[in-house]
Amino acid sequence: MSKKAYEWLFPGLSLLLFVTLLGAMLVETNSMSMGTLISYSTGLLAYTMMLVVTFIGSRPRFIEKNFGMPEMYEVHALMSVVLSILVVIHMVLQFGGFRNVLNMSIVSQTGYIAVVSLIIVMLTGIFSLSGLFVSNNKKLREFKEKKVNREISLWLHRLAIVAIIAVYFHLYYLPFLRNNTVFMTLLTVYTVATLGFYAYWKIKIQTSPMYQVSKIYRGTPTLWVLEFEPVNKTLMRYTAGDYFFIRFKGDADITKEGHPFSTSSAITARYKNSIEFMIKEAGDWTGALKNIKVGDKAQLEGPYGHFMPQHVEYSNEEEVPFILLAGGIGLTPNLSVLRHEIEKKSQRRIFLVWGLSYKEDMFMVDELEEMTKINPNFTYHIIFSNEEVEGYPFGFITDKFLQEIGAAEFYQTGEFFVCGPPPMLNATRTLIRNVNIPEEHVHLDDFGF
Repeated sequence: MSKKAYEWLFPGLSLLLFVTLLGAMLVETNSMSMGTLISYSTGLLAYTMMLVVTFIGSRPRFIEKNFGMPEMYEVHALMSVVLSILVVIHMVLQFGGFRNVLNMSIVSQTGYIAVVSLIIVMLTGIFSLSGLFVSNNKKLREFKEKKVNREISLWLHRLAIVAIIAVYFHLYYLPFLRNNTVFMTLLTVYTVATLGFYAYWKIKIQTSPMYQVSKIYRGTPTLWVLEFEPVNKTLMRYTAGDYFFIRFKGDADITKEGHPFSTSSAITARYKNSIEFMIKEAGDWTGALKNIKVGDKAQLEGPYGHFMPQHVEYSNEEEVPFILLAGGIGLTPNLSVLRHEIEKKSQRRIFLVWGLSYKEDMFMVDELEEMTKINPNFTYHIIFSNEEVEGYPFGFITDKFLQEIGAAEFYQTGEFFVCGPPPMLNATRTLIRNVNIPEEHVHLDDFGF
């Protein structure tokens, strides 16, 4: 299935659930005004969307590996906006005036519980958990990074489950629906299946493999390097560029919510029994990494990602060059890909273009130099955007710069791996469109989701 098809998979699923519920309702209903029909239709469609976005939030790996988590979460965010609009329409049509909650019918009470829960879920999703609505606005990004507590937001976001349960009983307590056997059977099956998968995912998280910190140090003043070894001595298999949710356990002096990070390691002789992450200090959780010590334990949920698809991994080395474009800590998954290629003694033509802000952000140069000796067809180019550094170019990753280093020659034949902060990703997407690089040759790691 193509990525375009996956984009419509989730909205299509919610429409399918909606059509079956609406059909079951109408078959058993003698007559209904147009206003009432619109009201019930918007409410039912909002509910089926709630079920589907909850399913997406459960991170189904059998879909994520083909579609991508950032893309899934983008659909999740957009569907959440649409379902919120549908809920507003439903409420306007059903509005019966402001009353004391205790004087409402149980139908109204469950409805208001669902609406309040949804409002909280939407606000936490927009301003804390999703990069879709804040990535392009500097002030919102800073607000998200400095003012919003991700752990609290995650807990509040789970009110989505409360909203689902409230809506289920909201529908159940409508007599004409409760007496509709087909409708209630479908509603119950859809609801139980969604909540069941969510519960299964939560249980699976708690049984994720346990690892312990074997190394932790600062690579730069704002960069932590963490290396984990499996407690049971069996390393989890993963592909270069994959990422895991790190969830510290036990006495580790850090909050216990999971946070996603790409691997900087690959399965090589150096990392045959460990996994390495490079993490930029940019918030409460990353700021608390100073409290982590060797021996602290964490569960690694994953692997997730499709940064390096299998057909690209095993592509012809002589015919398919790699162009790795990294912005700041976006080097991490690109370094994983690079280490994988170097490990297998690849002589592939590889360009690494790494954009940095300041000289103090530079690290790993010695290893990059060693890589050029193993593969003479590998070249790396570091460019600074905020500070002029002697011996290095100043500016941004542009078409002109890629032409100067020879990478533009491979716009049509190369595989492009891109990772960096939102401004860099947005600029690179524009560059890719302007020079007509084939979409199927571009692999993005959008760590802003």
